[in-house]
Amino acid sequence: MLGVISVLIVLPAAADGNKKIGFDIGLSSGGIFYDGTAKDSVAAVEDSGNYHRVIIGLNGDVFYQPIPQLKIFTGADSLFDFLWNGDLYSNHIDYALLFGVKVYPNAAGFAVSAAYAFGCRNDFYNTVVDGSGKTPGSKDAESVGSSAWGNGFRIGFEYDFAHGKNIIAPAIGCYMRSMPRGSKNYDTILALYMTFGF
Repeated sequence: MLGVISVLIVLPAAADGNKKIGFDIGLSSGGIFYDGTAKDSVAAVEDSGNYHRVIIGLNGDVFYQPIPQLKIFTGADSLFDFLWNGDLYSNHIDYALLFGVKVYPNAAGFAVSAAYAFGCRNDFYNTVVDGSGKTPGSKDAESVGSSAWGNGFRIGFEYDFAHGKNIIAPAIGCYMRSMPRGSKNYDTILALYMTFGF
């Protein structure tokens, strides 16, 4: 059985010279439109005045490319959102497992992608968003929580400068990921990314 699978992978590769199996890894950044408690804690820090914010992400996938116009991939996508102003902070870690396809309409570097996403969000914040009168900066005001795991989707566009070439060059793209967070709440993530394929 292993021999049959090897032949199915190696023979097409020899026929057209394209890489059939590989992986991509890269960095991303963007914006997150929260819902529910996370939205309230972000607003509390933003309304406090001179705040600072850093959003950075990591992403990667393993792919199989049976023909030059199609990649089937599985991987992971994450964004780390750090927002603070003195003792106030609202930090969130978003992560999702992905399974999807990329289609290259004319076998050049432009591709569209669609993926199933299964993910969660962890929240760490120190704000007063419930009218309790707790003092920001105190242990009583600090909260840690996580959203429910949810089944969402991700759609995107990219241009891969290495597609169909035997070189290492970046792919630059953007995506929108919609994730349910429980209690009829949804997060919408918009991100730009750059990856390298190997």
